[in-house]
Amino acid sequence: MQQNVYAIARAGGRHAGLLRIYERKSIAEIQRALWSYERQVKLHRQKSHSPEQFVQDWGTLRSHAQSGLLRHWQEDMIRNQEWTEIMRGLLRARGVEL
Repeated sequence: MQQNVYAIARAGGRHAGLLRIYERKSIAEIQRALWSYERQVKLHRQKSHSPEQFVQDWGTLRSHAQSGLLRHWQEDMIRNQEWTEIMRGLLRARGVEL
């Protein structure tokens, strides 16, 4: 990440609400969220690299529909990457080794 997403959230910036929610949760819940967000990043990366495996009629879609889906998956992947960084920051703040 270009900037520390966790620090931005701590300062009240982007994803501050998510940070506030997870600050109240247990380490186990934060770890489960981290793993879930990591799985989503992996899934969206797969979708971006092999869209025909996830969209049955990929080859018949118009180019603007294809680019829209690719952009959507890219945005989802970036958001989930940011959320993983927030979970890692919370775990580090609690002394959990990653």
